[in-house]
Amino acid sequence: MNHEPCTMSYLMKIKINHDYFSLNNKVENVLSFIRQGNIFSHIMDRIIWNYFPQFFITPPFPTHLEIETSSTCQMSCPMCKTTEMRRRGVKFQGFMDMELYKKIIDECANSTLYSIKLSWRGEPLLNPRLVEMITYAKKRGIKDVAFLTNGERLTPKLTEDLVNAGLDWISISFDGMGDTYNKIRKPAIFEETLEKIRYIRAYRETQRRKKPLIRVQSVHSAIMGQEQEFLNLWKGVAERVNFISDQKRSIDHKEYRHDPKFICPSPWQRACITWDGKVVQCFGDYMEGNILGYIHEKSIKKIWRGKPFTELRGLMRKGKRLKTMPCRTCSDGGILEEEEITVGDRKVKAARYIHQAVNVREMIKNKPRVSCDKKL
Repeated sequence: MNHEPCTMSYLMKIKINHDYFSLNNKVENVLSFIRQGNIFSHIMDRIIWNYFPQFFITPPFPTHLEIETSSTCQMSCPMCKTTEMRRRGVKFQGFMDMELYKKIIDECANSTLYSIKLSWRGEPLLNPRLVEMITYAKKRGIKDVAFLTNGERLTPKLTEDLVNAGLDWISISFDGMGDTYNKIRKPAIFEETLEKIRYIRAYRETQRRKKPLIRVQSVHSAIMGQEQEFLNLWKGVAERVNFISDQKRSIDHKEYRHDPKFICPSPWQRACITWDGKVVQCFGDYMEGNILGYIHEKSIKKIWRGKPFTELRGLMRKGKRLKTMPCRTCSDGGILEEEEITVGDRKVKAARYIHQAVNVREMIKNKPRVSCDKKL
């Protein structure tokens, strides 16, 4: 492991999931942690994930990988960077090749990696080989395999295949309820997607399986004032119900006001691989503004410990992250104000971005028209 010098002033600025919150109570969160299994490995992973960045310790291999199995999507959600990218004519869409994927997984299987997420900019359910990818990762011993989806392309057959493949987590972006959801997540329909997610839980139980665990999340403004109703909607269906602070997600760096002292933990935690094999700076680097290596040319480990990644960590450590374009177009380093919201009879932690927050309910009133690939 590589230990780098640190100071308390920088140490106190490291923030982990600082704009991502749970509506569940403490008991429910503990139970979902236990249900994940691999308890010892998962505890060790959480220690590495949360504490290594605070002391600038680089593990020998990323503990987590974002693997972009699909970069294309059938939706044009107003808060998504991919919507703006398509509107501006940015070319970035495709599906990951199976041989490239196997190369990645084979290396991960012989490493200290704990988890993979088979999604990033696009909708993974559009990749016709997704079930095969999950099966391969589980056979190679990857402890935690998950993906984030809008859920619109789920069918009973696909759901059954996903469950039987051994998927550990399925996270569903489900913004708002009723008409709010329909406008944000078009062409998905609220009641139809709700039933698709309920079927995941129903089929899982008929097979006497504990997984995949189900996580549902919404941007906060889409459920603001209805947090308890949203939580109730998923009772008996989802293990975790979360919300995300609203962000201004733009590909233009002029849109952001940053905290210059913020240090992102990502370079000490994970790596992000595009559908065509590029290792980009992080999961926020939608525009591929800082490519750290190419999987076709080098191993993940060599890229992780290579000069570009090392230089990136140096910039972070010295408070110079804004020298990189991905950081200048990322909301994670924005100035946050912590707050509390009332959910039933409980107080729940939340936060909002100062000067760069958006309200998705307001955005959908003037949502730009974006053409999608009709062949999807």
